[in-house]
Amino acid sequence: MNGFIAFWDGLGPHRLFFILLVLSFLGHVFFLIFRYRVLSGRGKKEEGREPEGVSVIITSSNKADLLRQNLEYFLRQDYPCFEVVVVDECSEDDTKEVLSDFQERYPNLKTSRIPPETKFRQTKKIAIHIGVLAAQYDVLLFSEIECRPASDQWIRTMASAFGERTAVVLGMANYVEAKGTGLRRYFRFLRFWQMCLLSRLGVHVMADGCNMGYRKKYYLEARGYTENTQSYMGYDSDIVKKLSRKGKVEIVKDAASFVVLDETGRRAWKSDYVYHYVQRRQWPWLAQGWGTLDFALEALFYALAFHFIFRTEYGWYAGGCMLLVYVYDVLMVRAALRKLNQKQLSGMLFCMNACGFVYKGYYWLASLWGGERRK
Repeated sequence: MNGFIAFWDGLGPHRLFFILLVLSFLGHVFFLIFRYRVLSGRGKKEEGREPEGVSVIITSSNKADLLRQNLEYFLRQDYPCFEVVVVDECSEDDTKEVLSDFQERYPNLKTSRIPPETKFRQTKKIAIHIGVLAAQYDVLLFSEIECRPASDQWIRTMASAFGERTAVVLGMANYVEAKGTGLRRYFRFLRFWQMCLLSRLGVHVMADGCNMGYRKKYYLEARGYTENTQSYMGYDSDIVKKLSRKGKVEIVKDAASFVVLDETGRRAWKSDYVYHYVQRRQWPWLAQGWGTLDFALEALFYALAFHFIFRTEYGWYAGGCMLLVYVYDVLMVRAALRKLNQKQLSGMLFCMNACGFVYKGYYWLASLWGGERRK
């Protein structure tokens, strides 16, 4: 006790900073534990119900090569009753011929087409709406043609989360594990983790158009995208905000429900990340607060730790606390990655702790001038 009193007296004018250092440290620790518990929670599955028919809807614009590469993964799913609806979004390549070839081999493939001469400025939401109207079944699953299911159980696993009152089901999509994709996979993993957290808190502002689903009846009741069809932005998150008022939102975390993104080029990655930041600027204040709380606590902790290192005689203690936080972050992130069957990225965590704000700042600035349309 005497030692602490002497320590406290020695802090002098730095006492307030010490209190803030302790509070930010504890806040970061407990908030990360809470986030991990949210991620560890198992999604609800509807047991004992007859499998519902499922319509998988994909839009494609001038991506004939990706159709040849990935469409068969959707068509060969192990599920008793499903169809795949592909909406050709103003393509001028040989998309029409590729789809005709697939239709000869797969009778469960439907196609629709928006002609290239359409006068609409943006057609993504219109294409989705056309796909919804063409769908035969009430349960709708959505993905992109630059993606492919990681398993032939994708439809079965996603559909198992739909109950009578389930309006939306969200899943994970991440880049294929290839050389040079560590940073991209790490950010997408963090995005999914944040989506789980916000959804648990009842704040439904995030979705991933690469892997999501909702009920057709609720989409029609909410009148879909009628308020804004001429903007690419929000084709995934806006509909989740709307439909969350109609029923429950479930998140599926089983590995069989994942999809992988084959487009690993720099342009695709930049468009993906810029799109996320454009969407984020439209979040309500509550969502933005929860979304940045842990980052703010960690940033405050590091700022105060550096203050003690450079301005006081207790630098060694502050440095030890920084090392402790880093080790704690690594262990928690490793555990979270393991829960999602993702490749371990501890080295990437060190990089992001050291200079992640540079990446975030760059793409935030890029989102101010771009991001209306992902190519």
